[in-house]
Order: sequence, then structure tokens, then C-alpha cells
Amino acid sequence: MISQGLTPPTAQLPHIAKLASSSPECLLKALRYLQLLYNPEVRGSRRVKKVLSTDLNSSIGSNADPKEIRADLDLLRADSYERTYAMRWLTALISHASTFESTDCESILVPPRDPAKAHLAAQYDAILTAASSLLAICAGASAAGILTRIFTFGSGAGDITVTLTDAPLENQNFESVGAQTWGGACVLAEVIVEQPTMFGLAPEISKRKKMRLLELGAGTGLVSLTLSKLLERTGIEAEIVATDFYPAVLTNLQSNITANRIRSASPVSLTNHFLDWSTFATLETPLPPFDNTFDVIFGADIIYETSHARWIKSCLQMLLRRPEAWWAFPPAIFHLIIPLRPTHTMESQTVEEVFPLVPTPTMPRSNKTDLDLVILEKEVIVCEAGEGRREMEVEYGYYKIGWGLV
Repeated sequence: MISQGLTPPTAQLPHIAKLASSSPECLLKALRYLQLLYNPEVRGSRRVKKVLSTDLNSSIGSNADPKEIRADLDLLRADSYERTYAMRWLTALISHASTFESTDCESILVPPRDPAKAHLAAQYDAILTAASSLLAICAGASAAGILTRIFTFGSGAGDITVTLTDAPLENQNFESVGAQTWGGACVLAEVIVEQPTMFGLAPEISKRKKMRLLELGAGTGLVSLTLSKLLERTGIEAEIVATDFYPAVLTNLQSNITANRIRSASPVSLTNHFLDWSTFATLETPLPPFDNTFDVIFGADIIYETSHARWIKSCLQMLLRRPEAWWAFPPAIFHLIIPLRPTHTMESQTVEEVFPLVPTPTMPRSNKTDLDLVILEKEVIVCEAGEGRREMEVEYGYYKIGWGLV
């Protein structure tokens, strides 16, 4: 039973018969409500420095229990009647917005352009785009447990949009966890788009050589797909390799890569491959694409057993480019982000045990034998828990790991 504080679409949305008389602001607010309901943010993916544009607090009591909120939202998302109504409403809204574009918009695109009419046209364009995306999501949600998510990073003309499918989470199948999109991947992808030079992703670098990028434990592929679209847009030549261990995760990952198809003439290639951290270091001759080192390696939400950090270090020792040409190319870095969970302190502590934290490491300028993989920088990123949990926060540890002299 859904609590009285949560309003379903049949009661929350403006009546279909009144769409023509509803203001663009009202329609955009209704779309944000549907987006939070049917295309929800991943828990713990919104950094606290951001200002909330909208949330479900208007439909949920501020004192509501977080567990009850999640249960109520799950019930609403599973309610076929409410979803069907939302699809009817979105279809009517698309028809209304399309009619506006075909009549009023044509007249305002001819100079002199009225700023007020131009703003109105932009609002209806945003309404049409958002409604079309949401309708596709709702229509594709008929398979139980399958959730399509649309992620947009950046702002304005520089937006990067990635569409992903999260496979069902099966209680008795541990590997299915990897087919879900987790908060750390969202945070890392967002920071990559906002600050690409922090990750060595700059056009001037690409003029020197083709970059090789690797993602460990790629899961649904959000980070790798974001990288591919960002680098394609900036014209940086790169080879991106997204890896995982479980067959079901790799199958879903390939589906997401196909759904976000890269142009055939793109300077960027993206492939997915099996990688076993526990045995990779024992291979005498790794097969392609692991026969050459990588310039940048990424990992998000990949430390959930105490052995993982050690296995990952053994992989990095073979896969992270050493500083033979330090003077000719930026240092190779492993970017790692992990949730700082109170219930998993042992797992997170092993990261700093395996990789020494060196505040001011001596940077090598040759391939010395006494090099070690060390933590060059550490930062704590704080995010809101999401879905009505505004009083709660989720913390992530962000590490930049590279070669150094302890």
C-alpha cells in the first residue's frame, strides 16, 4: 500500500484536457516529476555542491521514513496502470508540443527575433525532447526489473548524453550486481566531463600519440561510454577498453555500447573484454588488448572485498604505463572512486594499505626499479543520498594513483 504522502501520476500530472492551457513552467515541472519517478537518479550520485532543481519532497512528507519512500516509489514504478496513464499523458504532451513547434516556432525564427518568443520556443523544445525520452523509457519498462536510464553530464552545447540499461538484480546471482549502475560511476563520469584536463584528456595531448584508456569493472559501461563521447566530440584519438569479469555483465555492457553507437569514422574505438584480476598477473604473455600499457585507467565502485585492492595493484603493475618518457607525455594515472560505507571499512582501508599515501612523492624521470604505485592525491566527495533523503549523505573516496618513489 502506497502512503498518503506520495502522489501518483494520475493525481500529480495536469489533466490531459488542460495541457493547452498549462504554462511551460508547469509542464516542465511535471516532466521533472516523471523523470524522477521513471528515470531516477542513481542513489548517491548528486554532489552536494549542486543546487537541487526539483525533488519529490513536494509529493512526499519531509519527515517520511527513507525506507518507506523507497518502497513507495518501487510500488509506483511497478504499477502498470500508473505507467500506462503516464504514457498516455506523455503522448498527448508530445502532440501538443509538436503543434506549437509547427506553427508558432516557424514564425519566430525569422529575424527580427522576439526574445520572449524565442525563450518560449526553447521551453517547448525542451518539453518535446524530455517527453519523447520519457515515453521511450516507460514503453521499454515492460520487462520486469529492466530499467533504462538517461544520463546527461555538462551544460549547454557541451552536454554528453548516455543511455543505459540496468539488467534485473537477481537475489541469488551475485554477478547481476555488476549490471546495475552505481553512484560512484555517475560521480566519476560527471567529473570527467566537467574537468577533462584533470584526467589528461586534452586535444594537445592527442597530437602526440593515440591514447589508450582502460576501465576496470566497467559494469554497465557509464564511465567508458562517457569517455568515448567526450573524446569523440573533442577529436582526441583514443582506444578505450571496458572490462569486467562476469559473462552476464559483459553481455549487458555490449548491449549498452551498441545502443550508444560510435560513428564509424570516429577517432575513438570502444570495446569490451573479459579480465580476471586474480589471475592476470600470472600470465606470461597477455593477449591483445592487454599486451600494451594504458595511459589512463579508471575504476568506480570496484572495491567490495578485501582482496580486490591487491588484485587490482597486480594488474596495474602490468597495465599502467611506466614513466619511461615522463618528459614527453603526462604521467599515467589510475583514477579510483569508492564509496566510504560504515559497514565496509575493511574493504576501503585496504586501498590505503596496498597503495601507500605519499603526500609529496618524489616523481621519477626514468624507469627505475624501485618505483611503486602510490596514492598521489586523495579527496572525499560528498553526495546527497537522493529520493527524499535530503538529510542523508553518501561519501566517496577519490584517489589518484600513479608511479612514484616512496
